[in-house]
Amino acid sequence: MKRATSQRTLPQSGSAVFRPRARIIQTLGRDLISNEVIAIQELIKNSYDADATKVTITFEEPLNPGQGAIEISDNGDGMTLETIRTAWMEPATVSKLAKKTTRKGRRVTGEKGIGRFAAARVARILEISSVPHEKRELIKARFDWGAFEDQSKYLDEIRCTWTVAPAQRVAHGTTLRLLNLNDGWDEDDKQGLSAFTDLRAELSRLVAPLRKDEFSIELRLPQRFKPYSGLITPPEVLGKPHYRLSGRINGAGRLAAVYDGPNGRKRIRLQGKMPVVKLQAGRVPSCGPFKFEFRVWDRQPEDLQPLATELHSTVRDIRRDLDAASGISVYRDRFRVLIPENDWLRLDLRRVQNPTLRLSNNQVVGQVYISADKNPGLKDQTNRQGIVDSSQLDDFKAALKEILSKLEVERDSVRRARKPEPSAAGVFQKLEIAPIREFLTARYPDDKELKTYLEGVVHTHDEGVGEVQQVLARYRRLATLGQLIDVVLHEGRTPVATIKNEIELADTQIGQELDTSGSDRLRKRFRIITEQAEMLTLLFKRLAPFSGRKRGRPVTTTIEQLIKDTFELNIGRLNDLKVLTDLPDGSTTVTTDPAEMQMIFLNLLENSLYWLEKEPEDQRHVVVQVRREGQEAQIIFSDSGPGVPDDIRDRIFDPYFSTKPEGVGLGLTIAGETAAEYDGTLELLAKGPLPGATFRVRLRKRIGADDGE
Repeated sequence: MKRATSQRTLPQSGSAVFRPRARIIQTLGRDLISNEVIAIQELIKNSYDADATKVTITFEEPLNPGQGAIEISDNGDGMTLETIRTAWMEPATVSKLAKKTTRKGRRVTGEKGIGRFAAARVARILEISSVPHEKRELIKARFDWGAFEDQSKYLDEIRCTWTVAPAQRVAHGTTLRLLNLNDGWDEDDKQGLSAFTDLRAELSRLVAPLRKDEFSIELRLPQRFKPYSGLITPPEVLGKPHYRLSGRINGAGRLAAVYDGPNGRKRIRLQGKMPVVKLQAGRVPSCGPFKFEFRVWDRQPEDLQPLATELHSTVRDIRRDLDAASGISVYRDRFRVLIPENDWLRLDLRRVQNPTLRLSNNQVVGQVYISADKNPGLKDQTNRQGIVDSSQLDDFKAALKEILSKLEVERDSVRRARKPEPSAAGVFQKLEIAPIREFLTARYPDDKELKTYLEGVVHTHDEGVGEVQQVLARYRRLATLGQLIDVVLHEGRTPVATIKNEIELADTQIGQELDTSGSDRLRKRFRIITEQAEMLTLLFKRLAPFSGRKRGRPVTTTIEQLIKDTFELNIGRLNDLKVLTDLPDGSTTVTTDPAEMQMIFLNLLENSLYWLEKEPEDQRHVVVQVRREGQEAQIIFSDSGPGVPDDIRDRIFDPYFSTKPEGVGLGLTIAGETAAEYDGTLELLAKGPLPGATFRVRLRKRIGADDGE
């Protein structure tokens, strides 16, 4: 009997290399390049990097899948055989990373080596013919992308052919022939627009505005597409904006900009002592320096008709051209960064929140210029269709909105000036019938029948006017519904956020602290929660009159305590921002709903904190003073922020007006209306205890004796 012997498996080792399948070329082409228009733009970038001054794109019939051809020809430096064997046959080559500028000094735009994927995205076959600069030889190469679809073959098993021969022509340059198209160009979309409409629109803003002798693109199409053929140029209307803002921001955030519009030309300054764009916590943008130009149009028919007449066009065609060019384009080293989302700054969302002041995306044609060297944090995504998400990108977006808000304020000035002055006589005063009666009575003093008739008509007319006034009052309440919803959103956001935060903190402490001191702290947090809930309750009370309900009964308290409570509710943010506060003592009594009065102080405080956040930490200060003058109480609210520019002082209380990039423009309006309910006012003073903005709240109703006197 044989005994079984146990054998121990010995470890094995070795090495291997990646061998991608040939189909990786087609797979990456489809994944990296989302459509044929973007693919053509990528190929044009190669011409730009070759110092070409002209690119010609020719489409050859039939333009159906599997048929036809596209030829892209340039007068650039051409490619040597070595360039073709490396730049085109080595995906992700580092050739442009090593040499970042061209022979003529252009900053290269293609650094990721994905040109061959763009060619594979457009057609199944690529034929390259190139005559290199200062080397009279013709290099030809052929890439059969269809061969890469063979699933049984590896990438290194596919052979691409090339030849070198003496050049028959003197001119240098490169021609790419893309044969057997992957996509059809022969169909219209649902709006009846040809694919060439999109192609022309994208090509027209592919390169930052240059002279035609620097870089031009010509499109040559079959006869039936003749309207789309020719040199790529921007529509004439782009040279005639209603408003224009151009300038630059340096690395320290300093702004230099010039505005040009119907109200004249002037330099734009930001609020404060220094023209610096500041973001949250007073930071300057980390994205680096950039230049910009924004062109804006008012798109109402009455605004566009003069342009249509001047350009011998129509309002419809003007709008079509603006739609094709609208949005803010980013140019890195003068070549456009492809961003899939046209409204990547979310301008339309800002307009929904404040339609009176904000611009929509289709009103703006913007150009922003960055560079690879000075803006290293703004990097392309791998597919070259967007910028990688980063803190630098967030700052870049915030800075652009800050700048756009200045243009929006200037545009608002123009639009307000165009509004007709309100008539001194009200609507119903214009319908007054008494003057007619007086005229006829004086003209026919002895006609008793006429007098009796006129009295009856006047009585009936007055009754009718009274009924109309009642109906209008009802509809006026309904018309305020949209603004009331805005109030709910604006005023409800802060209390709800505070409630959520306090509940989370309280929940944490319940599990950690059960001693007396812990219970006291929990009680304090729950008291804050209750106070915030009361503010929400008050908000709905303010809506009650529109549903016929009566308001609640006020209580007696002191203005100084209400101010202190308001600041206590915001103690966390005050501490975070290191704001020095100087609050009033005393006991000026007032009969009011405490939360209603706090709404005034809260809006003033939030406004101050927003602007103080942009100031240095050691210069953040708020002073509040309370004064008595007879039966009137005055509250002075002053901060050390940048203050209010003189040209907008008369507008800051208007509904929906705001200089904050994301501001809705209701805070000061609400505060002013609340003060008015106490027979008071909210005013912006020219000077105050601090050099920033100073407001004065005047209350003339329900003010009691000052116990501190």
